[in-house]
Amino acid sequence: MTRKEKRIKVLKEKLSIFESKLYKTWTDYTDEITESVSSKINHQDSIMLSFAIEDLKEEISKLES
Repeated sequence: MTRKEKRIKVLKEKLSIFESKLYKTWTDYTDEITESVSSKINHQDSIMLSFAIEDLKEEISKLES
């Protein structure tokens, strides 16, 4: 396995982990943003995970091409 293939494998594993975390965040998150701290954290978590997922997808795409 080449270094590039190893890197792609690691990135895909991270992507899978982040996507499952995002899914869990979405299932726990209600659309109603309240004043509670946990609601704000869930919303911020979902935004950060979305950005991380997009970045990983871009990096994987660049390495695969």
